[in-house]
Amino acid sequence: MLTKNRGRYAACLHRWMLRALPGVLWLGMGTALAQATPPAAPAGAPATGGAVAPEAAVLKIANRPIYTLRSEAFGRSPRDRVEAIGSLAEALVARGGPLEVTTAQTPEGVVVLVDGSLLFRVLNGDVNPEAGETPQGMATVAVHNLGLALAEMREARDASAMLPALLHSSVAMLVAVALLWLLWRSYRWLVARLRAAVQRHTHRLLPHWGRSVVGPSGIERILVAPLRVVAWLLGALVIYELLAYVLGQFPYTRPWGEALFSNLAEAIGELASGIAGALPGLFFVAVIFYLTRVVASAVRSFFNGVEEGRIDVAWVDDATARPTARLVTGVVWLFGFVAAYPYIPGSDSQAFKGIGVFVGLMLSIGSSGIVNQAVSGLMLMYTRALRPGEFVQIGETEGIVRSVGFVNTQIETLRHEEVSIPNAVIAGTVTRNYSRLARDGGVRLPTKVTIGYDVPWRQVRAMLLVAAERTQSISPTPEPRVMQTALQDFYVEYTLAVSVEDPSRKLLVLDELHANIQDVFNEHGVQIMSPNYEADPAAPKIVPREDWFKAPAQR
Repeated sequence: MLTKNRGRYAACLHRWMLRALPGVLWLGMGTALAQATPPAAPAGAPATGGAVAPEAAVLKIANRPIYTLRSEAFGRSPRDRVEAIGSLAEALVARGGPLEVTTAQTPEGVVVLVDGSLLFRVLNGDVNPEAGETPQGMATVAVHNLGLALAEMREARDASAMLPALLHSSVAMLVAVALLWLLWRSYRWLVARLRAAVQRHTHRLLPHWGRSVVGPSGIERILVAPLRVVAWLLGALVIYELLAYVLGQFPYTRPWGEALFSNLAEAIGELASGIAGALPGLFFVAVIFYLTRVVASAVRSFFNGVEEGRIDVAWVDDATARPTARLVTGVVWLFGFVAAYPYIPGSDSQAFKGIGVFVGLMLSIGSSGIVNQAVSGLMLMYTRALRPGEFVQIGETEGIVRSVGFVNTQIETLRHEEVSIPNAVIAGTVTRNYSRLARDGGVRLPTKVTIGYDVPWRQVRAMLLVAAERTQSISPTPEPRVMQTALQDFYVEYTLAVSVEDPSRKLLVLDELHANIQDVFNEHGVQIMSPNYEADPAAPKIVPREDWFKAPAQR
């Protein structure tokens, strides 16, 4: 009997355990999940641990920023909170009432109430402690902005309040149009007066070379450009102020108008602050510029005295005084610029440095040829190879040196041509200077004639000396000299060397000398048959005296 009852009890226990097993399993899983899931954070508490912070959203009511929401509340993101608060504000304004804004302190932050109704909360998680923000301080700013926004929402719902805004905007537009018209008329009047003054006083405004380069029209454009810039700036300012004023008349666009006013005031303030901050540096730049100019003027005065002969120094003469003055003046101005550079406003900015590097790179690339010419010019100046006024021959060019510059040298040829030769070419070419030794007995001027072997050389020498005596432009000292410079196959080459005091008269002297040589040889029946001939002619090849002045020649 006991055994039978025990079996019945075991079967019932087995069936109960099978029924209770799923519930026990679900209970264990729920306990494990409860232990693994952290407790929910209270409303307004900032996110901790590895949770991603929600994206901040700016609360705007009636297009006016109120404050920035950064934390979640009751599972709502900042963006959802902004939408809910905006809808609630619309409902409160539509309900009517005084729209009185008050605040109340809570553990989670500050509650903002409108006519006793909750509108939003400034939570502890909405503030940025690193920026020094507090819930109470942010709530104070939010209450101020909210009061303006609610008043503008109420104003926007009142049609009668829009009439003054439209009237004020229309009047402002009429005033702006009148100001722009007066500005245009004033600009035209000033430009006309300025152009008339330029036409009357052009000779006073610029020197002769400036007038030939720029001209009256160029002077007008230079002087009118500042007026045009000022007129455009004033016109833009009038339009800017009109836009800000009109936007400020309407509730929805009033924040934009206030932003335009504040931006303009901020820009003017920054400009004034920048000008005030730059004044000390500009003062030092002006002082350095003035001192540099004084030193450069003293340098020019000193070397002008050397060039004019009033100052005598051993290390520079009248020929090198002018280039030396230019070099020293350039070095003085370079040191002045280096000294003033740190005081120039904006010199430490990256843009200024970038422009300096770009300009330096362009100069280094494009000035290699100019530097080569300048160095060659300095070598010519300080080696005294050429001086203005000297008669020289450079390659195939022969003439008087007019100027020796840093880049090229100007030469006036005997044909009255001005030839410009680069200094680098002169430095690599043989230069003959006829004037340097002209004061010591003049310049030796040679001319050649070739006569056959059948004429005695003593007779040829005597005839050449007679021709030299008849030439008036030849210097008597040193005396002319005849030399047999070559014995060719069919003739003898005779060279007559005479002296000329002024090498620039070389062509005139040779013309007179060659005419006399032909006359003397014709007088003595000696023919000039060089360079070659095959047989002696039947009659001498000379011009008889009676034929020397055949027409159209005149005695």
